[in-house]
Amino acid sequence: MRSQYEQQEAADASTNRELQLLTQVNENPDATQRQLATRVGIALGLTNLLLRNLVKKGYIKVNQASWKRRLYTLTPDGFSRRIHLMVRYVHRILGEYQGVRQTLTEQLAPLALNEESRVAIYGTGELAELVYLGLKELSIEEIDVFDFKSADGRRFLGLPVRDIESIQSSLYDRVMVTYLEPSTMVMSKVEDRGVSSDQLVVFFPDGNK
Repeated sequence: MRSQYEQQEAADASTNRELQLLTQVNENPDATQRQLATRVGIALGLTNLLLRNLVKKGYIKVNQASWKRRLYTLTPDGFSRRIHLMVRYVHRILGEYQGVRQTLTEQLAPLALNEESRVAIYGTGELAELVYLGLKELSIEEIDVFDFKSADGRRFLGLPVRDIESIQSSLYDRVMVTYLEPSTMVMSKVEDRGVSSDQLVVFFPDGNK
């Protein structure tokens, strides 16, 4: 049986997919199912299922452009639904940001970080964005971003994303792990590179926000 946290995470993920799909349909009315799937970042089969569900709810209208191509457009209810989900998303992110700010304050206050401190962020998800903003509010400018795997040229909030295996622990005062539930493999990457337990900062270690 899934925990309340896991159930909320699943619900948030489902809502986010719906918002992304409605947004893509609104911005790309000529997009095919396959193109929508690519832009939302989900499987084609799931895209088909979600579109059928949104059509059934009256949020999306299907037009047969040709014998093998369908076009999707938002209905008035679809526009309203998209706005509603966007407002919910903003409120949720702001709530999470406040939680992260509080956690940052609690965890960083005794560490005596200052404007000259250098920090590495490990991870590139939503939590990483919030941590980055929190660090900026603390006037910390020397921030580098790392991830478990990084393709050449990838960027995060305008910063280059580096492979965690390239991190030099001696360069950073703190390494902040922004995976909500970091696996042993994720953690071993920093430990193998000589990052000490004193340098590591792990948020929400119990998986709770």
